[in-house]
Amino acid sequence: MLMINLKLYKEGMKLAGDIKKEEESGMRKRTGRKAVAMALTSAMILSLIGGCGNGGKTAETSQEKSTSGEDPFQFDSVSDVKFPLKEKLTLDVFVYATTTGGGTYQDNYVTDWIEEKTNIHLNFVYDVDGDDAKTKLNLVMTDPDSMPDIFWATNWTKSEVLGYGKQGLLLPLNEYLEDAPNWNALNEASPGRKKDITMTDGNIYTYGDDNECFHCLYQNRMWIYKPWVEKLNGGKMPETTQELYDYMVKIKTQDPNGNGKNDEIPMSGYLGGWATDPTVWMLNSFLQCNNPMSNTNPTIGAGLVVNDGKIEYSVMKDEYKEGLEFINKLYKEGLLDPQTFTQDDKQFQSALSGEEPLIGLFPGGTIMAEGDKLAAHQDGKWKDWEILEPVEGPDGVRLAAKGVTSYFGTALGSVSSNCKYPEIAVALFDFLSSKEATNVQVYGPEGFGWRWTNEGVALDGGEPEYESLGMPDADEFDWIGNGFEKEYANKGYVSDATFRCSTADFRGALKIADPEHDGEYVLQKAAEVYDQYAPADENIVPNVAFSDADAQQISQFTLTIGGYVNQAAVQFITGELDIEKDWDTYLQKLESMGVEDYLAMYQQAYDTYMKN
Repeated sequence: MLMINLKLYKEGMKLAGDIKKEEESGMRKRTGRKAVAMALTSAMILSLIGGCGNGGKTAETSQEKSTSGEDPFQFDSVSDVKFPLKEKLTLDVFVYATTTGGGTYQDNYVTDWIEEKTNIHLNFVYDVDGDDAKTKLNLVMTDPDSMPDIFWATNWTKSEVLGYGKQGLLLPLNEYLEDAPNWNALNEASPGRKKDITMTDGNIYTYGDDNECFHCLYQNRMWIYKPWVEKLNGGKMPETTQELYDYMVKIKTQDPNGNGKNDEIPMSGYLGGWATDPTVWMLNSFLQCNNPMSNTNPTIGAGLVVNDGKIEYSVMKDEYKEGLEFINKLYKEGLLDPQTFTQDDKQFQSALSGEEPLIGLFPGGTIMAEGDKLAAHQDGKWKDWEILEPVEGPDGVRLAAKGVTSYFGTALGSVSSNCKYPEIAVALFDFLSSKEATNVQVYGPEGFGWRWTNEGVALDGGEPEYESLGMPDADEFDWIGNGFEKEYANKGYVSDATFRCSTADFRGALKIADPEHDGEYVLQKAAEVYDQYAPADENIVPNVAFSDADAQQISQFTLTIGGYVNQAAVQFITGELDIEKDWDTYLQKLESMGVEDYLAMYQQAYDTYMKN
């Protein structure tokens, strides 16, 4: 027996020594491996006692006792975790669930479904929204002992995540994620995903999101009123900036609505809506430029482009100046609505959706003429509008502004240093990123909120994989009558705090019951048109991460420099600034505001991103 005791002793000491060396080198290894060392050491001690005459107990008997006392939640790797767990585990959770008002995750069908499938009870200690979420999150992070096991979604910036990671408050997940099958599959399907969630120190502190909205990539769209194209242009769509100008003159001068008044507005828009600023669409006939003056959806790297690995600011180029000159011409001649930069959505809608048609073209992420009927899958004035392809500029440029998908999202899925079982926490994230779990979180219970199907037409035009069943809101659904054990206040999770595998392929596999009246399908087809005019991916600035210090400076530059660029653009277009006389002053102002430092910081972050 003494030989067995010595063997256990040597194995335990060797493994403990290996871990000590790893920790001294700054590498945090999995708790599962530490557990093995502890188990071996315990067995070694017990067997030594046995070898010293403790009632004649054998080493085998001692090991059995050690095994029976092992922690049932210790695993060597994420791939070793099998759901449901043999015993119930409770994990304390923080979730910042935007737009919910807070308190929607505990009394939720999805939460109980997760517990049934995994045997993990999610204790949402913090289920908050808005200012309350920010306040409580700050308090938690200043009192590490109060941190929950996992942070579901926090809306942290990348620099905040990096900072908490460096402080040791968040665990690096790199090694855990190596064994997470769904996570690795998502990275294969979405090549930019891993880089997006990797911080500048090379560590990954969040599981990450995957919601590839194809039509959102091309949100800066232009819609054209088809009846006037038929009447004024014989049905031919403008394909160049010159043809666009000529067509707009016809709208202005030929009374296409036939009311005998000169009240037509060739092109209009407004600031503050979803891609309702017309400048982006027009500027891309002169150069690659994705710098909306305002947008409900954030634009990553607004105005920045990559050429041969170098970050450049498109709003300082001669081609940008030429684009502003063209828009200024439209404005001066009354072809671009003079109210574009001052009116709100109500004023715009009044002109767009009145009894008589007044507007010939407008920009927008969706069709806004009786858009409520489009959302309700009903006929309406929206059917008179068609997507207008980008038009070719005088130098042959014909591009569509393309955005990037943020896989970092709302800082989804972090594990705190207080979590005793990080392998299980990461395995839970990975489980939730399966197709089935994605649909349950988004739509609710299978058979009521969604179901699998291969019949009909999918969003991408192919064979569908699943469909939404249009389940009523939780308070309108008869849970007990439909066989559930209790009533629920909520049927699903909010999109910003949902783990999902909504790759372009899976999202495109959603069945569309009535393609001719489905808004998502209409926008998908519009994006497919714009996709052929997309700039090369290597020319688009990705969602890079900055160091703490640079992040603060970048935020400031975005406000000051970005704000000045947009202000000057409006002034150039309206004539308040002279494009010829004041252009050099505009460039000098940007230089005095620190634009070179701004670009240098982006360049450094971009270079780091490309190395990861």
